[in-house]
Amino acid sequence: MAFHVIEDDPAVADALVLMLNAFGHEAHAYVDAETFLSAAPPRAADTVVIDLALPGMSGADLVRRLRASNPDTRIVVITGQSLSRLDSQLEGLGVTHLIRKPVEADAIRDLL
Repeated sequence: MAFHVIEDDPAVADALVLMLNAFGHEAHAYVDAETFLSAAPPRAADTVVIDLALPGMSGADLVRRLRASNPDTRIVVITGQSLSRLDSQLEGLGVTHLIRKPVEADAIRDLL
């Protein structure tokens, strides 16, 4: 199983990749949705970690696109946004995993 981290903040992306590697998982980081979509698609067992506030295509739009092409893709959303703003963005996306920033190792461990 590999993790695909779509996060525009290099410090957050690096921290996530380092944590996932430390837990023994392969992890790849992408700076935006477009870069991720131009790479090979995730395998069935992979997990896609998506920041909601991405430049270009939004994280919510990326979730919708992934759900349309493969509804079984495991998606984790990360965000630093307020809860009131999150409710409207997550509505109808079918996201069951949410991690708040700043990301803590325990939150990543819980995903595994």
